[in-house]
Parts: sequence; C-alpha cells; structure tokens
Amino acid sequence: MQNAVAESLPIALGLLLATLPVLAVPLILLTRRETGVLLGFLGGWALGFLLLGGLVILSADLLTPNPAGPPAWTVRLRLLLGVALLYFAAKKWHSRPAAGEHPERPGWMAAIDTMRTSRALGLGLVLVIVNPKNALLVIAGALAIASATDAPADQIGALLVFTAIASLAVSAPLFLWLMMGERAIGPLDRLKDSIARHHVALVAAVLAVIGVVLVLQALRDL
Repeated sequence: MQNAVAESLPIALGLLLATLPVLAVPLILLTRRETGVLLGFLGGWALGFLLLGGLVILSADLLTPNPAGPPAWTVRLRLLLGVALLYFAAKKWHSRPAAGEHPERPGWMAAIDTMRTSRALGLGLVLVIVNPKNALLVIAGALAIASATDAPADQIGALLVFTAIASLAVSAPLFLWLMMGERAIGPLDRLKDSIARHHVALVAAVLAVIGVVLVLQALRDL
C-alpha cells in the first residue's frame, strides 16, 4: 500500500491545489451557516473520488489480471493523460484574465445561495466526475494505484488516502470553522477573494507540473 500511496501522492497534492477554486463552495455555505448542506457537498465530493477511482482500479484489475509490473496499456494511458493535462494547462493559461480583470464567475455558483443538501451532494459528485480537469486527475491517481499494487485491500486503502489528501482544500474551511467558530469567517472570506483573483494561473501551473510528472512516470515504466 505504501508504494501505491507514494505513486499517487504527487497527483493527490496536485488535485488539492487544482481544486482551490472549489473553495468558494464551502466558504459560501459557511457564510450562510449551512453546515448540513456543506456536509452534503463534501459527501458528494468524496463519493465522486471513490466511484470514479474505484471504477478505474477495478477496470485495470479485470483487464490485466496478475500483471508482472505495470500493465503496458495503463502506462500508455497515463502518458496520454499527462499530455492531456499539459493541453489543459496551456488552455487555462491563455484564458487567464488580464491584469486588473476578475475571472468570470462560473454559472453553477449562482445556484449555491439557494442550494439544499441533496443538490449540494449532487454538485460535489458532478464537480469530480464531469469536470474534465478533476476527472483526469482522479483517473491518473487511480491508474497510479492500480499500477503499483494488485492487492484489493491495498488499493482500497491507497484510494482512501488519495481521496483524503486531495480533498483537504475543500474540507479545510469546515475544520477551521469547527475549531475557530465565527473568527474563521473573516480570514476564510479574504482567502476566497485571493483565490478568485489568482486561481486561473495557479491551476494552469499545477496542471502543467502534474502533466510533466505523469509523462515522466509513464516514460520510466515503458
């Protein structure tokens, strides 16, 4: 399991940084004092990781039973994912706002103000599975786990660790609020504004780094 965690750790850390813009969701919900709705969102978020990651790992196991080393097709797929992430990084970088401009607010954020628990759970799930950037990173992490070990217990443990590390950014506001109470709202609100100004460049840089890591890992295993 330790090898699987080590292989997927750079991708989990990249996901943590690449999903910083999603911090707007828990911050808005905390401002509304809607902790139940926030728990629904975090539950859907974690469920997305476990469903998509689990499906990828199961598919890798079924397609390549008892592999001697990383299966060739998973290595090639990780190489393609690395190239795809580099493409998304370049696209994101070119779409960054000019100095002094603010990035456009995603349309789904407008619905957060009236969102209930069931819809928040669905939003968390969708932001992991349907968002191409997030989905590619989850798939890449799951493939790294599947390539590192074929023991189901180790795969499950590594996927849980991967999910926990990659979700630290979106869950941190809740933990801070539980520890600090109302005192956390001010700093978290300022953090939200800072992320809103710089998240496009940050995400582009993270995607580029993870893309390079995936390409180098795949070339190593070819």
